[in-house]
Amino acid sequence: MASLLAGASVTADHVKEIKDTDLTDLRIANFINMAYLRTLPLVTPLAAHAGSSSLLEYIQLLLSAHFLSLYERTTKSEGIAGEFSVTYALEVDMGLRSTEYGQQAIALDPTGLLARDGMKKARFNVISYYQTYDSTRLFDEDLL
Repeated sequence: MASLLAGASVTADHVKEIKDTDLTDLRIANFINMAYLRTLPLVTPLAAHAGSSSLLEYIQLLLSAHFLSLYERTTKSEGIAGEFSVTYALEVDMGLRSTEYGQQAIALDPTGLLARDGMKKARFNVISYYQTYDSTRLFDEDLL
């Protein structure tokens, strides 16, 4: 099992304070390590904000609970009538927005980096054509 990475300041007891779980501390350490690694890109941008170390620690705590919530998915509904069916309370393909903990981490991040995480980048090419022969025509006949 995993031990906590050297830079991680969140502990399993901290996570258990905000998220109920039956997992061992060593298993929870995996989620803390994931949160710590995920917040490394925030260290430099957060340095300009007052209270950045406590803010970073709290974001790491929320992300730890987020990753734990993804692991321990909460069942929303079940059914057996003829076939087995399970619906989970978490939305898929929503990134950090899929849990309340991830949403809170996004809200606390003054850099906006967590909010942009997972967003698809769009690229637009604008092609312009203007009429040179007869302005009453919609398209140039040479192009058809």
